[in-house]
This record gives sequence, structure tokens and C-alpha cells, in this order.
Amino acid sequence: MLQSEAILDQALQGPLPENWRLFDGQGKPLGLAIFSALLAFIFVGLLQLALLFFLGPFSVLNWLVATPAHIPAGIQPALHATNWQNFVPSLLHLSAFFWLLPILVALLIGIISFLRGNRVRKSVLILTPGGVVQCMNYASSSRRQFKVLDFAEVQKLALHMRSNDDSSHAHVWLDVQHHNGSSDRWPIDSRYGPVEQIVQTIIENHALYAARGPQPVL
Repeated sequence: MLQSEAILDQALQGPLPENWRLFDGQGKPLGLAIFSALLAFIFVGLLQLALLFFLGPFSVLNWLVATPAHIPAGIQPALHATNWQNFVPSLLHLSAFFWLLPILVALLIGIISFLRGNRVRKSVLILTPGGVVQCMNYASSSRRQFKVLDFAEVQKLALHMRSNDDSSHAHVWLDVQHHNGSSDRWPIDSRYGPVEQIVQTIIENHALYAARGPQPVL
């Protein structure tokens, strides 16, 4: 059985054994946070406008519009041509709460995205002849989160790939068949480096392990 803590300590302290490969997490958490927050702000803002527009006075968001007495409450549903003069004045009287909600959502999404991106940057993927060890937050001994692929428990590995509609990015993972009959997925994150190289090394290491049988590991 792989000793994840011992393998991590060996990889961090060095020297790294010749048949090991180490991949550090990459990424830009700040850029990811800004981009995610901007998308969240736009989405929530448009969603609020759509609900106000189509539901009008029956909308739960109707309180977001501070409408003067001479303007009909809310943004009326299914506006007719004669009602368009009421649409712009209503927009001009949106209360501060209307803007506060998307700002808070964007801030929350931004913080979550930054923390997730930062976790990847503070993670490491270690490929060994006996299996794979992935560790998040490796710098903090009390917050380390391990994910282990132990070749001693693996019967078969199968590569799978799924491309997006625009084919600009592909999701790659390994289908893992265990000796006990269970199965799961091992996703290959491109933020650890060249996916093809990582996949090839894992499959080759497993094939060699299966051919020679169990060996002493850390």
C-alpha cells in the first residue's frame, strides 16, 4: 500500500528517485476570481431584470424597484407598445438593493474561485512506479488532502476523453477498475502540466507494475 505522507515528504525534500515524476499545480487564481466574479455579476443582474420585466408587480424582486407614485409599480409584464415609456423610468429608479445582490453574489463567487485556484497552485501530483499521489495544500501539514491511485488495487486502466462543442478544450480521465469489482474515475487536470505526458506515464507505470508484480514501496 502506498504511504502518501512518506511519498510526499520524499518528493518535497528530495532527491527525487529517477523513476518518479513530479508535477506542480499551475494557474492564476486572481485572474480566475476576477473573471468568475464578473460573469456572476452579469448573470445575476440580467436574471433580476428578466424577472422584473416578465413578472412585474408579482415578482418577488419587485421590492428592488423604488418607484415613484406616478410610475406603475415594477416593470410591467408583457409590455405593450404604449407601456414602453414606463420601462426606462422604472430602470432609473432601481434601488441600491438591486445592485447589492449581484455584487454580493459576484464577491462570493470570486472568493470561492480564488480559493479553488489557490488550492491547485498549492498542490502536487506525484507519479511513482507503485501508483499516483495527489496532494492539495501540501505546504500545510494539518490541511493536506490526499488522493491516491494505488496500483496494487487496480486491475485495469482505460483512457477516456470528451471534447467541448467548440473542441477548444477536452476533459480527460482514467476509468479505474479495481480488483474488488468497483470502479471510479481519475480526472487528469491540465493545470498539472501536459495531459498526454501524465496519462502516458501513469498507464506505462501501471503496465510495468502489473508485469513485475508488487514491489516494496514507501
